[in-house]
Amino acid sequence: MQNEVKIQSTLPRNRGFVSKILLTPEVSVLIPLLILCVITGILQTRKFVNLNNITSILRYTAFIGTLSIGQAMVVMSGEIDLSIGANAGFSGIIFGLAAVKWGLDPFTSILLAMIAGGLIGFINGYLVAKFGLVNFITTLATMFLCRGLQVTFSNGAPVSPLPEYYSDFAVARPLFNLSWLFFIMIGLIIIMELVVRFTTIGRKVQAVGGNKEAALMGGINVMKVKWGAYIFSGVMAGIVGVMWACEMAGAFQDAGMGAEFRTITACAIGGVSLAGGSGSILGLGLGVLLIEVLKNCLQCLSVESNWQLVFIGVILIGAVLVDIVRKNVSARNV
Repeated sequence: MQNEVKIQSTLPRNRGFVSKILLTPEVSVLIPLLILCVITGILQTRKFVNLNNITSILRYTAFIGTLSIGQAMVVMSGEIDLSIGANAGFSGIIFGLAAVKWGLDPFTSILLAMIAGGLIGFINGYLVAKFGLVNFITTLATMFLCRGLQVTFSNGAPVSPLPEYYSDFAVARPLFNLSWLFFIMIGLIIIMELVVRFTTIGRKVQAVGGNKEAALMGGINVMKVKWGAYIFSGVMAGIVGVMWACEMAGAFQDAGMGAEFRTITACAIGGVSLAGGSGSILGLGLGVLLIEVLKNCLQCLSVESNWQLVFIGVILIGAVLVDIVRKNVSARNV
């Protein structure tokens, strides 16, 4: 009888442990990713399972993956940034002008793009964190501001061609047929994963996003944390603006169009709670990969583009549901 009681008492704990593992951001993305790859690999082996296709999928993640890191920090702080895509486009124009029109060196050109992006983030943070304006309206307004500045600064024409060494850098394949831009994204993911998990900055961002009042009582300067998250998001937009320009050998006035919604989708799928307070940058990277793999799989299976959007929408709804279940499980374990 005692042995039976012991077995019964350990079963709920084991179930709770297993469910906790399955609902971690990384695992909850990795499982559907593997299932998707296996199914498509069986149905379309030649199209899907080849080195060129796999490396092309990974290369495409570099841009939205890097941009999503900035969005993730804002979302974890309990806010949202709808201007991030337009900001990247605007920063790309600044970079293009610096490199092509003003003849500045690479370091200064890239630095100006990051400053331009950071300035937009500074404005967002100033209005949202300091004055308490609604993040949706504020960042929507700065999105239109960036779009207008893109066209104004570029005179409605591409800023090109960039000096050849930028294009050479973008098309170089140093390892496994992958670009330097991809490895930049990987490096940023690793760094920011460590920041979120093991540093005071990461803990403060999640504390503010999880419960602003409790964070204030704990002595955290909520305004500075949210402001800093927006500035970081802007700097990341500046980096992506440079990446886009290098990849396309020029800066274009429509760059970054709609990218903000792709970053929000990546955050939701990658386990960054849209309610704020928790998230995984590694899970975010897997979320971006899942989106790109899904698009590629549907193309390999000759699925119409309209249905591709339907599938992405279904996965997004599933990600939100998983986030709700994850929070309920965490609340029961507390």
